[in-house]
Amino acid sequence: MERRDQITFDAVRISTKAMNALFENKFNSELILISPPGSSGARVSIFKSADTEFLYAVKCARDTRISLSDEVRKRDILAKYIPSHLPEILWTGDVEGFETIISECNGVHTLHNLIINGDLPHDQLLSIWEDAVSSFITVWKNSKTFPFNKDLCPRDFSKRIERIAKGLYEKTIMDVKLSNIWDKNIYVNGEEYPSIAQMLENISNIGTPSFGVTCHGDPQPSNIIVGREANKSWYCVDWEWSGPNHDWRMMASHLYGWWFTRCITLKERPLISVTNRGVELNYHAFLPNHFQSYPQSAFQLLEKTFGENLDEGARRDINKYLAALYLGDLRFLGIWNREVFAVPLLAQGVITANRSVSNLDNSVFDFSI
Repeated sequence: MERRDQITFDAVRISTKAMNALFENKFNSELILISPPGSSGARVSIFKSADTEFLYAVKCARDTRISLSDEVRKRDILAKYIPSHLPEILWTGDVEGFETIISECNGVHTLHNLIINGDLPHDQLLSIWEDAVSSFITVWKNSKTFPFNKDLCPRDFSKRIERIAKGLYEKTIMDVKLSNIWDKNIYVNGEEYPSIAQMLENISNIGTPSFGVTCHGDPQPSNIIVGREANKSWYCVDWEWSGPNHDWRMMASHLYGWWFTRCITLKERPLISVTNRGVELNYHAFLPNHFQSYPQSAFQLLEKTFGENLDEGARRDINKYLAALYLGDLRFLGIWNREVFAVPLLAQGVITANRSVSNLDNSVFDFSI
């Protein structure tokens, strides 16, 4: 049995045992969906009751950076602000060494899935996205903590940069090992930029915001479940990074940058090559028109609430966070079956990192495609 098949088999077996534990072996159910693995390695199985058609989501994982028991506690912090947008926890426990959570399941599709597959009109999906973004930003506004405490921030940026650097150093793109070009200048469609080593050094020096906020920690469409009701209902899942003392600028980068890591389209096959002068990255990608309103609306909502905080320093730091997002997501392209987008993401990381320290152009929220 291949490793991926074994992981799926284990997820189903563990989830079934957990459901039997919750209902004392009296549950008549049907397994209707198994999610692909996320970046944490956790799997979610969705069961439907044969008697009531109620849905249950069973999440199981082991050896994760954030334990599922901690994730449940973090969910409770969010519940103080958006209780109607969080599924209820029904059971937690250990099954054969796997931490397991059973929660109510209010829908089977993420906003990401519906947007990509077009199962609902985009005006309806955009309305859900705008409502979710508005809710997140309202939480930030209502949970400001002065001063920002870096030591209490759930997402340590310096450690994140270390993980990104390690992932890049071990990454191979079209037979080019990034470790072999670490200190070479990079040319994106002919324009010269600093090396990967210099780029990482540039973005690692992040400023300190004046306040911290409570946030989901990874606010993006893959973590938003669209409700089965015929309205704008949505629910937040995957709470491992939730909590107070977040840097709102990092959270803002997630609301915007996600669309360019997951939704861009290629016009032609990207190329990477090593020449005498450095590393050549050539690509032509674009964000389809019907997707563009999503990041634009996120920026407009953010600017409306936090416009007074978007000074030059904040814009530089948001660009650093955006660069880290693009570069960090290179590690997960294989999981998402998007390895062909490695060149555009590396290129955009290089461009955005340079923008964060450039005196010529520091416009935030601008993807060069």
